[in-house]
Amino acid sequence: MPQTNPFRMAVDIGMILAFTLTAIFALISAPTRALTDAVSLVPAGPHPVTVAGKDVVGTEPGMATAVIGMEVLRPTVKEAVSAAQEVMTDVWAALRARNIAASDIRTSHFSIYAESFSPDGMRKEDEMRYHASNTIFITIRDLDSIDAVLDAAIDAGASNIYSVDFTLPDPAAVESETHVGASPRPHQN
Repeated sequence: MPQTNPFRMAVDIGMILAFTLTAIFALISAPTRALTDAVSLVPAGPHPVTVAGKDVVGTEPGMATAVIGMEVLRPTVKEAVSAAQEVMTDVWAALRARNIAASDIRTSHFSIYAESFSPDGMRKEDEMRYHASNTIFITIRDLDSIDAVLDAAIDAGASNIYSVDFTLPDPAAVESETHVGASPRPHQN
């Protein structure tokens, strides 16, 4: 049985692929040319125009949102939950003292889980430890108070600041400025 030359085989496969791709391209391109020819037969005259686009409006944020949380580690579930509730009660009170409305503070996540493993392997039943974590989402309407609000939460026992995002209080009002027909605004540099 004669041996096949690997180089010759690679060239043959490459040529077959090139011819196949050329044929596929020709088949795909043909309807496009026919469609282009048909479009060019549209008579001249008034036609409705639809415009889609994007506009940029510069504006300052009006408020901030923050996700903050805490975590405690205790030997029992009951102790972990109790400690987490105490810390969150203190954090809540600190936020309210910084003029954050009760409606602007929402619990976004609460979890409890067992720490089953130690560096030495699986923990025994009497060595188990439990993590309780609580995360809240707050809205800060006075941007000048962000530092004081976050400091107060940390001083009260919050151990994590996951994010602080700046937003607009009414994004729809700014978006309406970009719609067709809105009064033009001069570009500011």
